Amino acid sequence: MSRHTQIPPVSLRELRRSIGDLSLRLRTSRTLGRPAVPRFVDFDSIRLPDGRLVGRKKVIIMSGGCSVPTCTMCPFTNENNYQVAGGASPESLLEQVRRTLVRTDGEPAYEVLSLYNDGSFFAPKEIPRDIQVEIARLVAGAGVGRLVVESLPQFVTEPVVARFVEALGDVRLEIGIGLQSADDVVRETLVNTRISRVSFERALKVMAAFGVDPKIYLMVKPPFLSDGEAVTDVVQSVDYLTGLGVTGMTLCPTRVSRNTVAWELWQAGLYMPPNLWTVVEAIRRVHERLAVRVACVNLRGTDFESVFPDACPKCADAVVDAMMRFGETGEVSDLPEDCVCRPPLEVVPLDHEAITARAAASMAVLERAGV
Repeated sequence: MSRHTQIPPVSLRELRRSIGDLSLRLRTSRTLGRPAVPRFVDFDSIRLPDGRLVGRKKVIIMSGGCSVPTCTMCPFTNENNYQVAGGASPESLLEQVRRTLVRTDGEPAYEVLSLYNDGSFFAPKEIPRDIQVEIARLVAGAGVGRLVVESLPQFVTEPVVARFVEALGDVRLEIGIGLQSADDVVRETLVNTRISRVSFERALKVMAAFGVDPKIYLMVKPPFLSDGEAVTDVVQSVDYLTGLGVTGMTLCPTRVSRNTVAWELWQAGLYMPPNLWTVVEAIRRVHERLAVRVACVNLRGTDFESVFPDACPKCADAVVDAMMRFGETGEVSDLPEDCVCRPPLEVVPLDHEAITARAAASMAVLERAGV
């Protein structure tokens, strides 16, 4: 059944609402805020669209987290000052960026700065408009070649991007958007993100008008999907994006973290993160069919406790290492070949009726358990 299959609107709407309500109820709030210092700093290498491999500094600042935290798997806003009175003050946001841009002795060289805030950089409730522009000015004077931020597409508007790009000067801007899936049911109900195709495609046009590079995140096996459905979802999503002219994509194998719907499903035996070999299969299919570079996020994740995609003890580390190499080279030959542990995988179409029924049944189990 295709992603355009008609589903009774009332049942789908009710399912979407129940999943979103649970996601919000599970969020953690704190009476005392965490210190207004970056919660995560790391250095690695990243391949640019022109093929060059350059150093990157990745920083996550404390801003209050996502203002639309409905996604079923996302743990990030729980790690920020979610619902803490006042969130982060404008001055604390600027001070965190100032500290980030100070190049210390022994710090690895980097050309790319990925500056995240566990939410949408361009959401005014998270980072006020004037502070966004001031951050751009700070970055422009710091010798950075490329700045990467993330945002929901509804906040990526022409006036906002125009001011920001002007303040950045010669710094190239890249905006990450967590589309997660091109399938409307998977994206809007199972992932429960507030992204429509209309808002996403409009944001792409705004970015193109101002010379901004899009970086689109796709999930591998969102909650409620099987591994076989997950591969189909990735392939169809990459098809959709390449049809729009997008080449910068990152595959994000789902990891399970506390205070999320995914965690509750995992606890109830209703969901498992994708097998590492499922991730490999998804990469092979999009690489061979579409000849696009697809990177994988850090599957070891040292930032907080999670249940990660896995394989057998014999091959798991080697598979992760291979996918990391592939993320840098884009060469399919860097992917692992096989392992005796590799489970059978039947890649199947996205049957919306069956998927919706499964999700509704899973939610009913959680409800009976008092979640």
